[in-house]
Amino acid sequence: MKLLLCLALVMLINPVLLHATASLVPLTEARLWQRAEWRIDGAPSTANNFDPDLIRIDATFSAPSGKQMTVPAFWYQNFTRALVDGAQVLTPAGTPEWRIRFTPDETGEYQLSVSLTASGQPAIPPIAAKFNVAASAPATPSGWIRTSTDHRSFALSDGRPLRLIGANVCWGARTRGTYDFDQWFPAMRDAGENFARLWFSPWSMGLEHKPGTLNRYDLAEAWHADYVLQLAEQCGINVLIAMDHHGMFMSNDPAWGGANNYWLKSSPYAVENGGPCANANEFFSRDDARKIYQKRLRYLVGRYGYSPRLLSWQFFNEIDNSYQPRAALVGMDVVAWHRVMGQWLRANDPYHHLISTSLTGASDRPEYWTMPEMDFAVYHSYGEADPSRHVAKLSADFVQRYHKPIMIGEFGTDFRSWAIANDPYLRGFRQGLWGGVLGGSVGTSMSWWWEGLHDDQVYPFYTVLHDIMARAGWNEGAWTPATFVENSPVPTELGDAIVNGEPFNATIPLNQLRLNPVSGAMAITDPLAADRAAERISSYLHGTKNPQLQQHGRFTAWFADHARLIFRVNSVAADADLLVRIDDVEKLRVPLVNKDGIAALNDEINQEFTVDLPAGQHRIEITHTGTDWVNLKSVRFERVRPASFVGGWQFATEAIGLRNGPSAVVYVRSPHIAWPAGALRYNPPVVHGATITLTHWSPGPSKVTWLETKTGHEITTATLTTKDENLTLLIPDFAEDAVAIVTK
Repeated sequence: MKLLLCLALVMLINPVLLHATASLVPLTEARLWQRAEWRIDGAPSTANNFDPDLIRIDATFSAPSGKQMTVPAFWYQNFTRALVDGAQVLTPAGTPEWRIRFTPDETGEYQLSVSLTASGQPAIPPIAAKFNVAASAPATPSGWIRTSTDHRSFALSDGRPLRLIGANVCWGARTRGTYDFDQWFPAMRDAGENFARLWFSPWSMGLEHKPGTLNRYDLAEAWHADYVLQLAEQCGINVLIAMDHHGMFMSNDPAWGGANNYWLKSSPYAVENGGPCANANEFFSRDDARKIYQKRLRYLVGRYGYSPRLLSWQFFNEIDNSYQPRAALVGMDVVAWHRVMGQWLRANDPYHHLISTSLTGASDRPEYWTMPEMDFAVYHSYGEADPSRHVAKLSADFVQRYHKPIMIGEFGTDFRSWAIANDPYLRGFRQGLWGGVLGGSVGTSMSWWWEGLHDDQVYPFYTVLHDIMARAGWNEGAWTPATFVENSPVPTELGDAIVNGEPFNATIPLNQLRLNPVSGAMAITDPLAADRAAERISSYLHGTKNPQLQQHGRFTAWFADHARLIFRVNSVAADADLLVRIDDVEKLRVPLVNKDGIAALNDEINQEFTVDLPAGQHRIEITHTGTDWVNLKSVRFERVRPASFVGGWQFATEAIGLRNGPSAVVYVRSPHIAWPAGALRYNPPVVHGATITLTHWSPGPSKVTWLETKTGHEITTATLTTKDENLTLLIPDFAEDAVAIVTK
């Protein structure tokens, strides 16, 4: 049905403006849950059509139910694109014009009223129109994305659950632009993915991210974002838009080795680039800077807010990277800024899209997540050991403390690169995916390395996960974490040495993320215990500045004759005396000097140290006296005697899972591949006869189907009967991981 417009020009009191008219030109048909768009002809021109203080056009839609929504019009330029010598070239097509976008969520007759003011005064008579909204053909059921009533996940406005499978896809290659998304989004759709995170940045889709764009937005980049969002809609992908990244507020930050210096070279808010702010901190504290930013938010709402596929506005990527100096006062300015801008969006986004932000990896800051303006919490997970269980515990903790959904917004086994050489069989990657889904977050852990995912064709892992979870009914009902009878925590004390046991060399994998709060103590009983050291030992030994984080590495082991400790120091953040103690007796003290004066990981020390170890059982401690961190590049013990843990404790198969009434989905992984343990081992040991026990399960028969995580193939199906509230599942022989669907 064609859109019918009836223009009713209403006379204004000011007779000077009576001759001024404007008209609406429909560009699309109005259909349920599909974008309707109009062009406005005849609007007066101003010195800056992006500035609502100079010209402001608002469109108020009255739905058949009586509900009203007011959306801002936006200044638009069409473009054509071409790929020239492998690079995207955008060419203006036609002349700039005003546009209105709106998505109707009811069928029937709508009333539309468009008002225009110039410098705060009415500039034309209001434009009134009527149009009819027909049902989509074919029907396209949809809804606005909200948080679920149980505060654990997302749902559509009609109550249907929305579970997310996806990844960061923040920008195309800096030359190919939209052409990369032409490949990525269809491939993601075909793999069963339905989520992508986008960045607005100086190199991609940045509207106000270059000198000269302060409240004068880059229309080519805005069109670029149009294209990507519309492609996401076609592919059924929900997007989160990160509106700024931390580098926009950094200038020669020593913690980054001077990298990410976009404040001076790119930010239009910087005084050096014609903006109002003498430094990045003033972006958050100055009223005039806040008001300018709110004008950008208004433009984004008008141009992109129409989309039901817009899951959330995200103010920043890892904004706590940008505090300069890193002080509590500046941090509170940023928190206050989030509160003000969150309230502004609440009041001015008629679609009520979700709002969030993000922080550095392993960072949990209650001052953000307790804020009512933040609809859900976000956590970035990099290099964290045993990712499936780690993410599950973290998700449960966030939901319990903040009563909000938690998204694992970035994930990687390494924060520096895709690093597939360190995870060649993608065991850590797979554990992260399943840990996000079955750990109680809003979906998969969202991998950061999207180009690596595409180049190495990792999509089948997503397809398998999607199909298994669809088979289990994940997209229906309310799922909560399942509970299990768990192994007790790994002891840090040893039992007896194994008589005639062959000594072995133990290379200690180290947790690479600086803020990971690991215990810093472990017992080395055998090669498996050594392999799993990253769950307890960090490469960062923190100083008195961060007493809540690991300040030492403590190792207990039995040693044979001629045993040695060999370790290498990478860098230091401050001068320190390095210490090695054996049973609390100091055996080594070496001064370490922060030669470059910055807190950067750059091999400035790069020195190896060796300490002879006496035979017998001993506790070895590596620590230091400094105020800030010392980074260990490697740790190795030679001639360790195999031993038992105290009480005969052993590593066991561990499980995470979700349940929905009489159904559950359970993910298990072998103790030999709790990443990074066993990451490089081609054939890990086969686990025979392992069991896990679901608790709080109702008595009676249950059907248990075990599936392979790499192929989705069914392994076994059995019926089990329990007479109490514990259901023990026998796991078929497996070497890596497996998934079970359990139904009454």
